[in-house]
Amino acid sequence: MNYRISYLMAGFTAVALLCGCVHPVKPPPSQVTVPGAFEERAPEGRATSEQELAQWWSVWHDPVLDQLITDALKANTDIRSAQQHVAEARALVTIAESALYPTVSASGAVFGGGADWRVPTSPSSTLPGVLDTAGAGFYGGALGLGASWEPDIWGGRGADVKAAQAVEITAVQSLNGARVTVVADVAENYQEARGLQLRLDVLDRGIATLVDLLSYIDARYGAGQAFTYDADLVREQLALQRAKREPLIALIEARRRRLAVLVGKPPEAAAALPAPTPLYIVPPPNGYVPVQVLERRPDVQARTALVQAHAARLQSAKTDLLPRFGVQFLGGDAELHFAGLPSFGATGGLVGLSAYLPVFNRGRIRANIAATDARLYAAVADYDAVVLKALEDVENAYRMRSALDQRSTSLAVALNFARRNEDSSSALYEGGRKTFRDVLDSRTAALDDEDQLVQAQMGQATATVQLYRALGGGW
Repeated sequence: MNYRISYLMAGFTAVALLCGCVHPVKPPPSQVTVPGAFEERAPEGRATSEQELAQWWSVWHDPVLDQLITDALKANTDIRSAQQHVAEARALVTIAESALYPTVSASGAVFGGGADWRVPTSPSSTLPGVLDTAGAGFYGGALGLGASWEPDIWGGRGADVKAAQAVEITAVQSLNGARVTVVADVAENYQEARGLQLRLDVLDRGIATLVDLLSYIDARYGAGQAFTYDADLVREQLALQRAKREPLIALIEARRRRLAVLVGKPPEAAAALPAPTPLYIVPPPNGYVPVQVLERRPDVQARTALVQAHAARLQSAKTDLLPRFGVQFLGGDAELHFAGLPSFGATGGLVGLSAYLPVFNRGRIRANIAATDARLYAAVADYDAVVLKALEDVENAYRMRSALDQRSTSLAVALNFARRNEDSSSALYEGGRKTFRDVLDSRTAALDDEDQLVQAQMGQATATVQLYRALGGGW
C-alpha cells in the first residue's frame, strides 16, 4: 500500500511541475499621469502642517463648532456603521488565516447500561420454577482526536489572506473617509447656519429702517410735504422684505436639524445656535502638491487597497488549476467496564494522504479566472476615476475660494459706496434735488449689497470647508 501512495504523490508532483508555480499577480498600472503641482493654489504663505490639516476646523476658534464635531465623531451613524465594517473585515482576515493551519477536533462519549439474567443459587434452583435472578451493569467511555491539513503549496491560501488584509485596509480607509465627510458636513452646515443668521439680521435691520422711513413719510404726508405715492413705495418694499423672512428662518432651522442628525440626535433635539456674529474668513490651506493629496485622501487609498485585493484574488483563483494535497489523522481511545468482570480497552490511530487534481469542469475554473481578471482591471479603472476626481476637487475648491475672495472684496467696496449714496440721497432729498424714490432706492440698494456680501462670505467659508475636504483633512 505504501508504494501506491508514493506513486500517487509522485504523479501529482510531476503534474504540478508541468503546471508551474503561481507567482504573485502584479496589478496593471494606472493610466493617470499625476501632475507635479496644482494649477490653482493658495497665495504664497506658510505651509499648512499635517496636524493643522487633521484638525482643520480649529482654525475658526469656535468652541461651539469644536463641540459639534467632537460629538459627531463619537455618535454619527455613518461613522458607527463604518466602524463595524472594519470589525467585520478584521474577523474575515482571521478566517482567511485559519486556512493556513491544521484543523484539530476532539470528541468524547460516555455510555452505560444494565442487564439481568437468571442464575442458579442452590441445588433446588435446578427445578422448574425455582430460580433466582442476578443483575450486572456496564459503563464505558471513548475519546477521539482528529486533525486535517492542506499545505499551501502554491500560495493560494496565502493570497486569500493578502486579499482579506487588503479588504481590511479598504474598510479602515472607508472609516477615515466617513470621518472626513462627517466633519466637513458639520462645518459646512454650521457655517451656513451662521451666515443665514447674519442675512436674517441684515433683513431685520432693513425692515426696521423701512418702518422708520414709513413713519417719516407719513408725517411729511400729514404736513402736506409728501404724496400717497411715496408712502405706497415704502409699503411695497416693506412687504417684499418681510416676504423674505420666513424662508430664511426655514433655512436656518433646516441647518440646525441637519446638525442634530449629524451628531446622532433626532432633529427635534436640535440645539439653539449662538447669537449671530460677523463671519471669520480664514486663510486657505497651502503647501500641498498632488502626490501628497493622493497619499492622504482616504478614498484614493481605499481604492489602492481594493486593487491589491483583486490582484490577490486572481492569484488565488489561478491556483485552482493545480493539484491539492491533504493530510488527515484520526486517533482514539476507548474503554468498557462490566460489573464483576475485567475491563476492556483499545487505542488506535490512522494517518491518510489525499490528493485532488481538477480534470474536467467544463471551463468553470478558467472562467472564474477570467472574471477575476476582469474585476482587477475594473478596479484599476475605478482607482483612476477616484484619482482624477480627487485632483478635480482640489482644483475646483481652490478656484472657487479665489473667486469668492475677489467677489467679497468687490462687494465690500460696492457696499461702502452704497452707504455713501444713501447718505447723499437723503441730504439731496431734503434740499429738493432728489425724489423720495431716489432715497428709497439708495437705501434698499445698500441693504441688498450688504446681503450679497454676507452671501459671498458664506461662500468663502463653504469653499474653505470643501477645500479641506478635497485635501483629505479631518482624520
